[in-house]
Amino acid sequence: MAEDKKWYYAKDGKPYGPMTEYELCKAFEAGSFTGNDYVFCKGETDGWVKASSISGLCDSLALDAEPEPQKHEVPLYERASYELSKGDQAKKQKPK
Repeated sequence: MAEDKKWYYAKDGKPYGPMTEYELCKAFEAGSFTGNDYVFCKGETDGWVKASSISGLCDSLALDAEPEPQKHEVPLYERASYELSKGDQAKKQKPK
């Protein structure tokens, strides 16, 4: 099994890591560091570089994002049926 590359990021002069690329991207997504902060990975970067200088570093996280719910218009016949059943329930709940 191939060994995961170990990533580090620096925030306010302090290094954090080691972590996998996935963990690094999760930290980025959580706001732990920004594109203006520095990252390092032996074999991937030539020393400490700005995170924004590595194109596509955390683009794969977009695949994990939950899709927006699709909005659609409820057909008129379904709305009418719902309103009728709601009215029937209200009649049943009124005291006699």
